[in-house]
Amino acid sequence: MKVLFVFELGLLHYRIPILEKIAMDESIEKCDIIHTEEHTNNVYKFIELKATVKTYGKFKLLPEVKKLKDDYDVIVFSFNLWRPSWIYTLFSARKAKYILWGQGFGRDNNYWIARKAKLHFANWADALIFYTESGCADFQAHGIPREKMFVARNTLHVGNSERSAEALKTDLLYVGRIQERKGVDSLIKAFAMIREEVPEYVKVRIVGNGDVTSLRSLVEEHALQDRVIFEPGVFEEEKQKQVFFNALAYVSPDHVGLGVVHSFAYGVPVITNKNRKHAPEFEYCDETNSLLYEGGVQELAQKLKLICNNRALQEELSKGSYTYYDNHLRSDIMVKGFLDAFNYTMSRRPDKAMAVGMDTV
Repeated sequence: MKVLFVFELGLLHYRIPILEKIAMDESIEKCDIIHTEEHTNNVYKFIELKATVKTYGKFKLLPEVKKLKDDYDVIVFSFNLWRPSWIYTLFSARKAKYILWGQGFGRDNNYWIARKAKLHFANWADALIFYTESGCADFQAHGIPREKMFVARNTLHVGNSERSAEALKTDLLYVGRIQERKGVDSLIKAFAMIREEVPEYVKVRIVGNGDVTSLRSLVEEHALQDRVIFEPGVFEEEKQKQVFFNALAYVSPDHVGLGVVHSFAYGVPVITNKNRKHAPEFEYCDETNSLLYEGGVQELAQKLKLICNNRALQEELSKGSYTYYDNHLRSDIMVKGFLDAFNYTMSRRPDKAMAVGMDTV
């Protein structure tokens, strides 16, 4: 089959290995990606197509979709109401199968008018792909048939995934962009409360790019210069592996996203506040692989103290996090979610249905 992905927000680097696996499947004759970013000029298993952007108020559309829509068997659009390039397919004969892919109602569950619009387009689409089972459940509760909904768990391809050996772990680790919404300041404040109650070798390691001026000031305020380490972002897999292998836990107090996947891929549990606005990947966290809390910095401090002083708990959560990754988050599992959706839509093509009917005569 011929497949087109429409990426209104550009081709994210961590999507590339997933898309290559899709393009390499024996059922895929052709896989093209149309997106708005500069092309990488690398050679992939898929083809990058150039796109322009037309802006209408808050709405952004890719007009090339109008020309391409009849050249494919399946077209995958992001389920984004502000970038509804599928609108070009609404007023003409329906040759391709159309799939909407995304978070569903999203973290804020959307305003009622947005929910109503999403339900309308969910009915219109030939299939839906969500990041999580809860995304499917939300739409099923509003009458969308479960058979047309598929889960492609949002994940990363981690080529060197492996649980670290049972060695001494030293770091309470944060990895990611330095942003206020991640709550890294809470990690420093919480550690200041318990530094005398955990082994001296335990340190806070903050790895990421961004402005750390205020965080450094906080470290100096609490006299933690010898216990908090700042390092620039790490993007090579082997270096990332070494960073995570030394970690007792991945700590992102106020927001977690794909960092959960990276953490679990190396057998590192997550510590975060379950009452914050997280990305869908937060749903991967449970009592078998994470330490979740509901209160403020003092409760976070107690979770840090617990993971630092309890080797049995460290081991248990490490095993749990890697097991979850192994069973649910390997990139092949995400790829299967897409392929299942493609095959479902293709099986419902009139020509396919006719062929099946003839076979049964």
